[in-house]
Amino acid sequence: MDSTQQFVLALLSIGGGMATLEIIKGLIKLANGTAGRERIRNVTLKDQRNEAWADAEKERTRADRMQARADREARNRNRLADYASSLRRDCTEHGMDLDKLRAWPVLEAEPVQDEERG
Repeated sequence: MDSTQQFVLALLSIGGGMATLEIIKGLIKLANGTAGRERIRNVTLKDQRNEAWADAEKERTRADRMQARADREARNRNRLADYASSLRRDCTEHGMDLDKLRAWPVLEAEPVQDEERG
C-alpha cells in the first residue's frame, strides 16, 4: 500500500468513526427522549416564525389601508379647498364685496422637526 492509499484509508476510518459516534449520540438522544423534545421545540419555533410572518403581513395590510385612507382624505380636502376657492371667485365675479365674504380660515403650520429626530 502506498502513502496515498494509507492517507485515504485513514480519512475514511476517521469519517466512519465520526459517523458511528453521531449514530450513537442519536440513539442516546432517542432513548432519553431528548430527540422528541428537540423535534417539538423545532416545530414550536416554526409555528412562532409562521405566526410572526402572518402578523407582519396583517400589519403591512393594515398600514396600506391606513395610507390609502390618508391619501383619500388628503385628496378630498384638496377638492373641497379648490371648490371653496372657486365659489369665492364666483361670488366676487358676480359683484359680491370681498368684505362681506368670510375670511379664510387660519391653517395650522407644519410642526418644526429637529434635524436629530428626523
